Amino acid sequence: MNKRAIAIVACLVATPAAAVEGAIMEREPCDPCKPPHQVKAARPPAPPSEGAALRAQVEAKLRAPFEAAAVDGWLTRERAAAAGLGFIAAHFDAIDARRRGAIRYEDFRQFLVARGAVLD
Repeated sequence: MNKRAIAIVACLVATPAAAVEGAIMEREPCDPCKPPHQVKAARPPAPPSEGAALRAQVEAKLRAPFEAAAVDGWLTRERAAAAGLGFIAAHFDAIDARRRGAIRYEDFRQFLVARGAVLD
């Protein structure tokens, strides 16, 4: 074994398992500049959405980046790629069933629904 390999093995053996486990943060770090009485208690997480509320959240998350990249409601393949909408750019020909060269959000939505997506 060379010296480097021996050094790596020695470091691995010398590192206690407790140190590795302790490295995982289980909560937000406290702010050392604020006294404990000024730190707000963390709110419990909201219960997960279900049913129509969940589908509405999904649709909003799909629509927002589309609308941000679209011009007057129309999105081209080039704009989709430039905006980081790789899924749309990769499936653009299938989404643009009418071969207009640009799509509306409804075209994208219809493409997803045709492939099994459940949207409101």
